[in-house]
Amino acid sequence: MLKNYRKTILAVIFMTVFLLSFPHAAFAEDIASSKIFTGSMKLFEDLGKALMIAAPVAGVPILAYFWLRRGAADEMDQKSWNKRIVVALISVLGVELTGVIISVAMYYYA
Repeated sequence: MLKNYRKTILAVIFMTVFLLSFPHAAFAEDIASSKIFTGSMKLFEDLGKALMIAAPVAGVPILAYFWLRRGAADEMDQKSWNKRIVVALISVLGVELTGVIISVAMYYYA
């Protein structure tokens, strides 16, 4: 067991020395101007916008259906529909909040 830890520590030390021995380092300017980075930033921006649009569009019909079913249910079934409504509301708010967080984060990096 101890031998595995020694091997792992030696491998980490070797890789660290190996990577630090290169004189050319990647600068933030090189990364920020790369196509992969700029494309990823645009992808995340679009994802945030899409989540903010899709959450209410998908959530409102589902909530309307749950409220309609709750209104037609008896007292025992109303409790289960109430739980479904709460879960649906929390899910829609969670997706909306995720989209907002992604959009705000991408705004600061752009």
